[in-house]
Amino acid sequence: MAIITVSREAGSLGTEIAQAVAEKLDYQYLDREKMEKALVDRGVSLPEVEKFDEKRPPFWLSWQIQSRRFLHAVQAAIYEFACRGNAVIVGRGGQVLLRDIPGTAHLRFTAPVATRVARIMAREGLDEKQALRLIHRSDRDSAGFLRFFFEVDWQDPSLYDMVINTQRISAETAVELIADLARRPEMSIGAEAARQKLNDLNLGQKVEAALLELLGLNIRLVHIQVERGIVTLKGSVVSGVDLENARRAVSQIDGVAEVDSQLTVGKFYPYGV
Repeated sequence: MAIITVSREAGSLGTEIAQAVAEKLDYQYLDREKMEKALVDRGVSLPEVEKFDEKRPPFWLSWQIQSRRFLHAVQAAIYEFACRGNAVIVGRGGQVLLRDIPGTAHLRFTAPVATRVARIMAREGLDEKQALRLIHRSDRDSAGFLRFFFEVDWQDPSLYDMVINTQRISAETAVELIADLARRPEMSIGAEAARQKLNDLNLGQKVEAALLELLGLNIRLVHIQVERGIVTLKGSVVSGVDLENARRAVSQIDGVAEVDSQLTVGKFYPYGV
């Protein structure tokens, strides 16, 4: 089981290379259209997808539950897709969400700005200033998305296993390099552990979704841990009713083998106080 995540700058050919790798290896490919459908299926409206997907939201949205629901839906979609194995996942924080999963390679594609501008001018029929504005907006949105939702620096090299400069390495060569990497024995080591970890992460998102509907933003007071289907809930809720409802809601989720509720009833402080 191999999973490849791709981070790419506009005009770096990262999307095109990811598509070619998926085709060459006969891997699943999670692109914008599939992600959009997955998010809508999880209750995210199309306007919300447009507002949040790989964009830098306004700071004030961090105080709203819709941003938390969007992040949950992205995590759930990526974990569920990755559970199937042999997949290429483009953007949307895959390098963060799957960084501890065995058999996963995290790739970043880059190129000098001048090269990217030239490619976008040719592809989109834009002049140089328009292409440069598109690049700056795209880079700003991608960096802002990761900073807002995952609190990481998009350009941090420690997030990636390989960074490819497509000015120096052709798209064809990059495809061959990545395909060879995916076939290496180390990409298969720990496959069973990876599946179990992904199943637990996926189940954790189902638990979070249930508690988010039940507790709203008060879910920030609850820590969820899942290991081999056993769900441990720690933290506090604002009432005995919430405590019992949380335990009952989680126990009814398909895949939950046991609920270890260590929740307590605590005093509620408004968010930000």
